[in-house]
Amino acid sequence: EDLRRKLAAMEEQLVIGGEIANNAAKHEAALRLANQELIAKREAELALTRKLNEHEEEKFNLEEKYSSLTDEVASKTKKLKKLYHKYQQAKAEIKDLEHEFLVEKNEMFDTIRELTKQLKLRDFIISSFIPPKYALLYDDAAKGGIAVWDELG
Repeated sequence: EDLRRKLAAMEEQLVIGGEIANNAAKHEAALRLANQELIAKREAELALTRKLNEHEEEKFNLEEKYSSLTDEVASKTKKLKKLYHKYQQAKAEIKDLEHEFLVEKNEMFDTIRELTKQLKLRDFIISSFIPPKYALLYDDAAKGGIAVWDELG
């Protein structure tokens, strides 16, 4: 009887310990989830702050006040020159990319022509010098088109 009570007490302590461990795991998971939510909110807040700053800068640029008409013309001319320079750079980059594409395309066509020429030569040699029975070995896709000598075949 005394042993049974001790056993029951130990089992109860195990159950209580298990519940504590489960509660700790639940709290840890909740804490991790809250931490992730906090990080996501901070990132969203930073993104909104950046966007707000960009809008304020755009608004400032649009609402620039000029002391005279010549200042306004000078400022806008400067902006126009910057934009035109960016435009010219983009145009040059597009032209370079088109040239690279054309060169690459021509190289691919040359490779295709060379491979076609080699394939025609291979087919000519096979049809001219190899008996048809053995020529089929060169067409075996399972062997990669490589002839394998088969004494039994």
